[in-house]
Amino acid sequence: MAVWLVIRTLISGIIVLYLQILFMPKVTIAGITPNLFLGWIVYQVWKKPVNMLIPILFVLGVCYDLTMPTMLGLQTSLYILLAVGVDEFHRPLEKDSFISMGITLGLVSFVYAIVMFIVYGIQSGFSATLFLTLLGLFIYNYIWGILTTALFMLISHLKLDFRHG
Repeated sequence: MAVWLVIRTLISGIIVLYLQILFMPKVTIAGITPNLFLGWIVYQVWKKPVNMLIPILFVLGVCYDLTMPTMLGLQTSLYILLAVGVDEFHRPLEKDSFISMGITLGLVSFVYAIVMFIVYGIQSGFSATLFLTLLGLFIYNYIWGILTTALFMLISHLKLDFRHG
């Protein structure tokens, strides 16, 4: 059972990786590309043990980082830190609450935007334009994170029935 859980999680992560690389650049608004992994990470940590997810996040993060060689390692370390943070944050909260999952998703999007603000600020200088862009990143990631999490919750409730007749 545990092996199937790891394989299923890895396959869903690979699907999110392909969607992130191939589809998300097409929905860019004002230079802001949403990150589907944020919603996926929140959903996976909420439903599965984080010890199982860290190696999967590392592999998927490295694969995604290879598409952006100028910041190699940033997404990998961010994904792992966000997963550990979500695991620590959601423990005292109610497991089946959509509100606590939404708050967690908002915090993940906020932390992601803050880290990207610091990285891009160091790289190209802090400015009001950068601040507004990363405020848009926070909002856009939050919206796409809600959609991603809702999609995975919907998929997890589907049951396949292979009986005939």
